[in-house]
Amino acid sequence: MKLPDLSHLQFAVLAELLGAERSGGMMRGALKRYRVRQSGPAFYQMMARLEGSGLVEGWYAKQTVEGQVIKERWYRITGDGRRAWRASRRFYEQTIEAADGEGLAPA
Repeated sequence: MKLPDLSHLQFAVLAELLGAERSGGMMRGALKRYRVRQSGPAFYQMMARLEGSGLVEGWYAKQTVEGQVIKERWYRITGDGRRAWRASRRFYEQTIEAADGEGLAPA
């Protein structure tokens, strides 16, 4: 069984994008549920890598808040991103099945 190409954090990010397009701020808030404490620059670098790999698409949307124009980064998962997420999910499911409820032996 081959290890997944996605890290656990990338897996979580893609899972969040499966349901809908989300802004970077929304994504960072969602990751807090997993107790991920990542700086803004580190988060956006990771998202840029996912974009570079063709797993997500990103764009800027402008909105006006109290008379000030703000650009916000938004993301959506691509077909390749869905395939990578499903492949990683299969890996985790197969690992759980192989453990057969007995837990994985330490390395």
